[in-house]
Amino acid sequence: MAFGTIEIVALIFAILIIVKLLYVAFGPKSWFNFAKKLYEAPVLLALVEFVLAALLFYYLLMSMSFLQIFNVLILGALLTGLSFSLFAKETISWIEKIAKTKGMMKRAWLPILIWLVLAIWALVSLF
Repeated sequence: MAFGTIEIVALIFAILIIVKLLYVAFGPKSWFNFAKKLYEAPVLLALVEFVLAALLFYYLLMSMSFLQIFNVLILGALLTGLSFSLFAKETISWIEKIAKTKGMMKRAWLPILIWLVLAIWALVSLF
């Protein structure tokens, strides 16, 4: 079977997800140390994630409609929400801490802008 870009990305991330779940199940401390190292360079991490997301979005637009992609984003957001709901007490504490952070909106301008553009694009696509 010949794989295209989307299949290769799916293969890579499926393997990464399984490796991560095994790490978390059998070596949570190792996973925590790895995750901590990733977040020690937040600007670099954000830049890499943004570039990868933009590239994947570009390739997805070649084979799917925007509304299909938008619905998959909603699915991802709901699954992320499910994960946070399992740690509700800690999540509430984290949200309260972030809400008190001075310049919170200024720090989060990029994801806010991305979600705003996506929402407007969805509305334009619908109407």
